[in-house]
Amino acid sequence: MEVPRLENIKIFREKIGWTQKQLADAIGVGQSYIAKIENGKQEPSYKVVADIFDCISKQLQALEGNALIIKNVATPRENLKFVRPRDKLSDVKQAIGDYDQIPVIDEGNHCVGSVTSRVLIRLLSQETAEGVLVKEFMEAPLPSFSENTSIKQMREILRYIDAALI
Repeated sequence: MEVPRLENIKIFREKIGWTQKQLADAIGVGQSYIAKIENGKQEPSYKVVADIFDCISKQLQALEGNALIIKNVATPRENLKFVRPRDKLSDVKQAIGDYDQIPVIDEGNHCVGSVTSRVLIRLLSQETAEGVLVKEFMEAPLPSFSENTSIKQMREILRYIDAALI
């Protein structure tokens, strides 16, 4: 199960068309608290994070009746973190951050592989050289789906895979 990421709060809030005040009122906190969370200046409690994503999830489900598509809530492609096949292990360590997986994108902007935190941990525990190229240890590419895939369909798909590209 994937833990919701705090940096997605603003994206999802905007996708459902809510202001910070509307979200704050819905979960019983102040608007300034939501602003601080979205700006990374406040570490909210688990309960607040759970309340935020529960509220957003319910709103998304309500909007699903209006054929809400994944394009409206997915991380924009220009914000996608990725590595190239010729990047080095040290580049992956820096790029992956808190993510569990990162796509490997070639110069033609096609996903040709992926690197998971599991593989990264294995390589680091084996003291693999920092200069080894991504193409030498990358795994299968992440599956891609149309940006017009419904959220309902995508939710079902993500029960069986960890990540996907749009």
